[in-house]
Amino acid sequence: MKTFFTTSFLAVSLLSNVAGAETVEKWNSGEVNGFTRFWTTNNEGSNFVVWCHPQRKVNGTLLHIVIAGDTPPPDTRVKLILDREVLDLPVNKQGYIDSGCATCADSFDYVWHKLRSSRSLAVKFQDERYAGFSLRGARQIIPGSVCPTDWDKRKPSS
Repeated sequence: MKTFFTTSFLAVSLLSNVAGAETVEKWNSGEVNGFTRFWTTNNEGSNFVVWCHPQRKVNGTLLHIVIAGDTPPPDTRVKLILDREVLDLPVNKQGYIDSGCATCADSFDYVWHKLRSSRSLAVKFQDERYAGFSLRGARQIIPGSVCPTDWDKRKPSS
């Protein structure tokens, strides 16, 4: 019993270290090491996370999706189904959907707005893993202005 309380206390302490943590319905936000993250977890423990770092130019702004305990296989594609629209997005070598190329940045901007306006979200990896996520609370948690993409952060100022 003592171990249970110690473990519970430790878990609560670690979770409360996320600065500015906020939860609205099924979506959460918080700050970790200069990143702002917006995330949801479904009933099976799969995660959909939007990471945003205003200055980091490589893997600073990206989508991080975990289904059945793992990210998508590197250098594959992921299908995001927002309402009835299917987006086919590339996965980088680290298993993230990054925002470092021009098309990737445009896709990231589009997904950002769709997360705020859609009613349903599902993800399918190329290896057939699939998960559905609630968008209840996403509009309130994810700001209207899009996080700067890695592509935009690397472009010289005009």
